[in-house]
Amino acid sequence: MSFLAPLMEKPWEQAGAPQQQGLGREHTRKAGLRLLLAVVSVLFLLFIVAFLMRSQYPDWQPLAETSSNPLFNKSILWLNSFYLLAASICMQVARVNARPQNRLFLHFGLILAGLFSAAFVTGQLMFWQQLYQQGFVVNANPALSFFYIFTGLHAVHVGIGLLAWLVALTAMLRNSPKLSQYIDLCAIYWHFLFGLWLLLFALLVSKPEKYNAIVEFCGLGA
Repeated sequence: MSFLAPLMEKPWEQAGAPQQQGLGREHTRKAGLRLLLAVVSVLFLLFIVAFLMRSQYPDWQPLAETSSNPLFNKSILWLNSFYLLAASICMQVARVNARPQNRLFLHFGLILAGLFSAAFVTGQLMFWQQLYQQGFVVNANPALSFFYIFTGLHAVHVGIGLLAWLVALTAMLRNSPKLSQYIDLCAIYWHFLFGLWLLLFALLVSKPEKYNAIVEFCGLGA
């Protein structure tokens, strides 16, 4: 009687099984992304704590207070911040238009998000080269070393995001049914990268007095 088993199953159960499996995979992907973002957050938090504690030593030199400091002219960094903001907005536009399949905004949003992200990484490389030509190398002073660590790690994570963007772009070109899931994950990741960059940018250009206040408030001093 085994051949009668499919006929005895409820039709809505047969139709719902693939859908439930798809939802299960989507939840798994989102859970994996949340775990990744948690790990990255902890990594940067540890570096930020080390940065604040190191700022309490006498040899610490500010990065943006006077014209002789490496980050006094922040025009390129502001431009790069705009690129990353634009990438996050474009990714959100693609996300909103992925499920209703509004092709025009979906395609433009996803493509522009990748281009703006690539512009951000390129801008960071140009800024590093500019600092190097001015003699602000990685071991010039402790604060500058942290600057390269923070911006380098962040750029690496943007690069990882661009690999995920390529996957979403391929899914879009192939009209994959998983496209909306990929774009949803990319949008979450891009929003995280932009928020993280704002935190790092604000931290790096702050004055020593602010570091001292944070250290005292958090009880990180000796």
